[in-house]
Amino acid sequence: MSQDVLTADLVPATRLMAHAALTADGPAMLTPSGAAELALRQTLQRALWPADIVQRADDYLQRFPNHAGAADVMLQRQRASATAALLRRSDVDLFRAAFVPQSSDGPEVDNLRRAALGDADAAFRLAQQPPALEWRRVGWLQYAALLGSDRAAYALSLHYRRAAQPLMASQFEARAVALGFQPPAGLDHTRK
Repeated sequence: MSQDVLTADLVPATRLMAHAALTADGPAMLTPSGAAELALRQTLQRALWPADIVQRADDYLQRFPNHAGAADVMLQRQRASATAALLRRSDVDLFRAAFVPQSSDGPEVDNLRRAALGDADAAFRLAQQPPALEWRRVGWLQYAALLGSDRAAYALSLHYRRAAQPLMASQFEARAVALGFQPPAGLDHTRK
């Protein structure tokens, strides 16, 4: 999957709702079909776990295959399907509970949604959250590294070095360098 597809800007659900519900003359009168489409799209926009996004996108596309929003829903489905496959890998210790936000609004929810759709930077930001448990932090770093984050790969190399796992440390350091990371020259980044 190309990085362009993974990192394209997402349209926040609030803007989608406002756009669908307003016209130049004020609130739009939604038909029953329009209200059903809007409700299904809102449900899709609130989903944070990639498999849930795929399921809700499938529901939407089955009911509204020719709607103007179907192309965007298909793109979200493709992204979430790719990330769901990554989360099924045995080398990623990240599970559904990691996609449950501590609060219902704020940047965490946006980062979770973006990470669910393949944004490596959002996944790396989630790994940096202060209350993150160590195993969950490592899982977010693994996921972000698979999505292409050089900083996450290097952070994993440091983690494995501290955990006395030199083989894993060297593998992730090599991945970080392959992704474009330049280890700091003034710090000890040698393999032991």
